[in-house]
Amino acid sequence: MDKREFKRRLAQTKRIVIKIGSGVISNNGSIDEDNLRTIVEDIASIGSKKQILIVSSGAVASGMNIMGLKKRPDNIVNLQALASLGQPELINTYKRLFEEFGIKTSQILITVDDIQNRRRFINAKNTLLTLLKWGILPIINENDTVVIKELRFGDNDNLSYHILNLIEADALIILSTIDGLYTKNPTDSEAKLIEAIDETTDFEDRGISLLGSGGIKTKIEAGLNAAKLGKLACIVNGKKPHAIKRLFDDDGFRFSYFIPQKQTINSKKSWIINCMPSGVVVIDRGAEKNILNNKSLLPSGIKKVYGGFGRGDVINIENEEGELIAKGITNYDSSEIEKIKQHHSSEIVNILGYKYSNDVVHIDNMAPTKDYSED
Repeated sequence: MDKREFKRRLAQTKRIVIKIGSGVISNNGSIDEDNLRTIVEDIASIGSKKQILIVSSGAVASGMNIMGLKKRPDNIVNLQALASLGQPELINTYKRLFEEFGIKTSQILITVDDIQNRRRFINAKNTLLTLLKWGILPIINENDTVVIKELRFGDNDNLSYHILNLIEADALIILSTIDGLYTKNPTDSEAKLIEAIDETTDFEDRGISLLGSGGIKTKIEAGLNAAKLGKLACIVNGKKPHAIKRLFDDDGFRFSYFIPQKQTINSKKSWIINCMPSGVVVIDRGAEKNILNNKSLLPSGIKKVYGGFGRGDVINIENEEGELIAKGITNYDSSEIEKIKQHHSSEIVNILGYKYSNDVVHIDNMAPTKDYSED
């Protein structure tokens, strides 16, 4: 796919997630309202033809401005307090700016638990789809006031991908402070913009990772994950005036885009792959071949169990060499699997006194992760 084809397909999309980074809408620790107004104007110009969702950073920066702070704290409690202080100010700014164009907005705060838990995932999806049906523009942020550091998405780039998957949007536009992925540090005069990105792109330049600084790594991860779903994704310099409008209308506008994969996975399996596993089961070679042949995981193929997980949790399925073969939703908890492992399915009732299913992980609830193309 070349740049012209990407733009042609982008123009045909119906539902878009736009991620706005804190560096795009903040300036010296406060909200850059002039730039944000331009972004809102661009979104309003395309919003009449498309459904738009915004994933926005900036709550901490807004809180810092209220408190008169120039340096971002490194203490997570202070950051959570600043996010609590700044989030209402941020959402009110969005509300006021969008109202100038007759657009109503809503606020959604999400934690990693809301994504990892399938029931909460579905509830969030239903809420967002209802808001879009009503013509409301949702503005989404990670709930920084309550998240635990170890459980964070890490940034709103990954959150934006999860939202793309959750509401099955057509495209992800990531607004950054640079034009996209470069061959070197963008400040280097020899740096060149890499326009087209896919899973074969070499992210190493003379032994130095192109993803090592500037927050570009998580943007690439989000874009590649979107491409695995067959979705459009791009990185755009949100500091340039009318960047979103130019993305659609200006053929000379520079940005990086991701080439959608032809062989894609569905939304549910993408959710499974990107869930944090609650435990691990180790399988034998026979079970590994069965997964290759699109078959469910039976207890007879399980050799070991690690972690204390419950029924309905997402677990890793690994071979005896420690290689991740698949991830899936388990029909039994860890203690039950420990008892039925290496036994035939017909023995489950005799061992446990009951049976939920013949398989530990059904193929419909499994997402293979290993590339078997060379097997």
